[in-house]
Amino acid sequence: MSEPLDLGAGDLDEAKAREEHDLDRPEEFDRSTGVDERTETRAALLPEEEAAGSADPESQAREVLRDSEVRTEVPGAAPGTVAERRPSGP
Repeated sequence: MSEPLDLGAGDLDEAKAREEHDLDRPEEFDRSTGVDERTETRAALLPEEEAAGSADPESQAREVLRDSEVRTEVPGAAPGTVAERRPSGP
């Protein structure tokens, strides 16, 4: 079983956020947010990343996608960051 996802230290009702977004069940969070489908394509390394090397590109891609999804799904999860929302259209 995977570790619960980290919300950072913020001013939110962590228990409620964990339950609403399946943050204690990373596999379910990945499925519901599409992380599973996007991991493989995001794991492809750029030339400069290939030169630096990576022990596990797929795991790195999964963690980056999870972090992004947590910040999107749970505003306030990562203190000091703001999700900028812009209206669509002109």
